Amino acid sequence: NMLKANVKTMPKFVLDFMAGHAVDWYLMCEDLPDPESRIMVEGKEIVMQWRRSNMQSLEGLTKVMHENLRACGYPIVLSRPFDKRTPSHQCGTVKMGNDPATSPLDPFCRAWDHRNLFVVDGGFLPTSAAVNPALSIAAQALRVADYLRKTELAA
Repeated sequence: NMLKANVKTMPKFVLDFMAGHAVDWYLMCEDLPDPESRIMVEGKEIVMQWRRSNMQSLEGLTKVMHENLRACGYPIVLSRPFDKRTPSHQCGTVKMGNDPATSPLDPFCRAWDHRNLFVVDGGFLPTSAAVNPALSIAAQALRVADYLRKTELAA
């Protein structure tokens, strides 16, 4: 069913056969930061404007992966990059840094110009390094909470 959703013209019995004889491998390569990539609100809609980057690296890694999988005995290797329907690990929408001229947040994720605003979701990370950033986000949230407890909530 997942294949059929993406390859609508292929007969389902062919896709069922393929799925029963296939192994999924995922190669991940990160899009590098691009100032034109952004999340916006337009009226009542949330719009993702995404510019692909780092495609040369992705193509090189994909070539190596194809070669290695064929060397391991996989006779057919198919690949295609994710598209806008599969966004994941979005980061960098409001990155932290040491300089208010180059970052909206300080190292404790506090907005430089709004002392009561802290951002501790994936936005504070300038990049995800092509891995799931969940543990880094959780660690930073705990670090910021400890900072707030010691500095803002101290009696």
